[in-house]
Amino acid sequence: MKKLFVISLAIISLIFVQCKKADTPEQVTEKFISAIQQNDFAVAKALADSSALETLNMIESFAGQMGQPITKIDSIVPDVKDIQCEDMEVKDMKKCYYTSEGVKNYVELKKINNEWKVVNFPKEGENDSAEEMDLDMDMSEDMDTTNINNVVAN
Repeated sequence: MKKLFVISLAIISLIFVQCKKADTPEQVTEKFISAIQQNDFAVAKALADSSALETLNMIESFAGQMGQPITKIDSIVPDVKDIQCEDMEVKDMKKCYYTSEGVKNYVELKKINNEWKVVNFPKEGENDSAEEMDLDMDMSEDMDTTNINNVVAN
């Protein structure tokens, strides 16, 4: 009787585990960005694959070489809002846009083994276009044209 109870309990547990709804792309995006903001690289790496995972490994390695271990910061309240995902041209891929600290950004996800994984995310400053950067320059300073004139004269 005890054996039957244990077997039944194991089967019921297995059914509950199998029926658990997989995370949506929006949920994975929120968890991934929150983990990055809190320096929780273990969680971020569990949600990543491909170039995103390589980037996280590179960041960890670089920080280690600089003698600055990455430690999780629980006191930071993650700021991930307005998550909207859209299908990409490639099958089983999504591009999820979100807003964090007033800046709109995105991550790309791919369904791998029935789980959504972040496969690409822009590095800091990657979204700045050349035009935006030019607008930020202070054009009020006088340019030193002595070197330019010398080059033109030669």
